[in-house]
Amino acid sequence: MRELGVGRTVSRSARGRAPVVAVVACAVLVLAACAPPGKNQRPVASSAATEAPPGLEAYYSQQLDWKECDDDRSLQCATMTVPMDYTDPGGETIEIAVARSQARNSQGSVVINPGGPGASGVDMVSYVASSAGKKLRESLDVVGFDPRGVQRSSAVACVDGEQMDAVMSFDIDGSTERGRAAATAMWTELGAACLENTGPLLGHVDTISAARDMDVLRAVLGETTLTYLGFSYGTQLGAVYAALFPERAGRLVLDGALSPTMTSLEASVGQAGGFESALRAYAEDCLTSASCPLRGSVDEAVAQVGAILTRARTNPIDTGTDRALTGTLAFLGVAMPLYSQDYWPYLTQALSAVIRDNDGSRLLWLADIYADREQDGTYSTNSMEAFIAIGCADDRGDADPAAMAAEAEQIRAVAPTVWEYFSWTALECAAWPTPPAQPLESYAAEGAPPIVVIGTTNDPATPYQWAKDLAALLSSSVMVTREGEGHTAYLSGNSCITALVDSFLVDGTVPKDGTTCS
Repeated sequence: MRELGVGRTVSRSARGRAPVVAVVACAVLVLAACAPPGKNQRPVASSAATEAPPGLEAYYSQQLDWKECDDDRSLQCATMTVPMDYTDPGGETIEIAVARSQARNSQGSVVINPGGPGASGVDMVSYVASSAGKKLRESLDVVGFDPRGVQRSSAVACVDGEQMDAVMSFDIDGSTERGRAAATAMWTELGAACLENTGPLLGHVDTISAARDMDVLRAVLGETTLTYLGFSYGTQLGAVYAALFPERAGRLVLDGALSPTMTSLEASVGQAGGFESALRAYAEDCLTSASCPLRGSVDEAVAQVGAILTRARTNPIDTGTDRALTGTLAFLGVAMPLYSQDYWPYLTQALSAVIRDNDGSRLLWLADIYADREQDGTYSTNSMEAFIAIGCADDRGDADPAAMAAEAEQIRAVAPTVWEYFSWTALECAAWPTPPAQPLESYAAEGAPPIVVIGTTNDPATPYQWAKDLAALLSSSVMVTREGEGHTAYLSGNSCITALVDSFLVDGTVPKDGTTCS
């Protein structure tokens, strides 16, 4: 499960794109903006804003042709051109999809990223524009973009829905040579398909290149510095931007943070522990309700969930469809509602169906929401393919069997219930067909103005310690804590966090370092 971690994170099972997961999940679970082009247009970028590295002048000075978005006429959409390879700016180009919701009294733009990697910033614009604090909504145009490799931009393409189903349902047995060989064969085949269907772009979807795209976007928006709100993996993207362009970093908020210097082992241990802790919090809450299917103490309740995961691995559970619930799918079904306390009732329903009726259909449904899988077997986005491709472009773990076995034991020690879904993840990228990007010499972002880093104390996907680690890495960080459950803080409904972030992004009021919101 690689990131949520993104960039360099953990296994494919859990990601760091909670805000988008929240929007999609909420829409599905509960049921079931482009202003007119001539209004409130931002000015053409100033000479200061368009100052570009040598060879990139044409990209920095381009003007976006804003038009009503096809699927949401309240928003404006445009396409930005950037070089595929920043070391060869005169070579092949790619397209970046951009959308914005214009503020009533616009004072500039805030660029957003929902995480993943692989989540669509274009899809998130309407949600942020309607759910952000009033001050932000009224003062800043909300601008989202699909990073290179993602969705509406020049995108990664790998396999069809049936083949992706096989990937998503695969249970890795890293404890045996045969199991490791089967996993390696599957990932090797997937990588080859991605290269064949994506072409040379596959070798240029790394986070550093995406951060360089953000500086082009800043310039074409007419902004001298970047105002940015990044969630989960979006914090890594924002941190890399600040390291590359500290003099152009403006007001940056990194919510649900992770450090770009994190090792694969640190990511796996941290995230596994985060989901284990969130599962315990859920179980403790569930046991207070008469509808809870779990029994006994918190330890016993968590063990019952673990027994379901084990059973699904050894004997996949019937779902009433031609797809059985494997261990990996069961874990995804458990993990998805742990992203937000608002979704815990759906986990209770899903666990009840398994325990009382041996029915895995509800857990499968939750797993499909996580993966953007539709009922007809297609995937509505390329988020899973982009997630894998960007992760492998950024980092490779140690695929030596002895090293992976030792790591698995460390992960098991902190997450005895879910450890298997965060172990042996180095196999995913071991035979990836393109080389990883070279890391930057420093990620301290020396010379950048104050950067607000937010961590939530029981965040399952980006554990609180990761926020503290990123704050320690950045030379100008300001640490803010939200006490509570769930992934990320700003859109959680916490009025304290909302006020701090809005005042910072709109007015430049820097929160006091160490501020805690409960």
